[in-house]
Amino acid sequence: MSEFELEVLKRLAEKALKELDEAYKRAPDVDNGKTYLLRGKERVRLIAKILNNMEG
Repeated sequence: MSEFELEVLKRLAEKALKELDEAYKRAPDVDNGKTYLLRGKERVRLIAKILNNMEG
């Protein structure tokens, strides 16, 4: 994977985390939406961690 591709993936992961965090704050507490958002956020966080480890 090229350095450019790695940087693009890292930025996409960071943007996804930010958007998931904002959606989590807006989701009502009465449904399972927050649970799904939290799981998605943790998956993206793991992907970002792997990408950061690939760089260095």
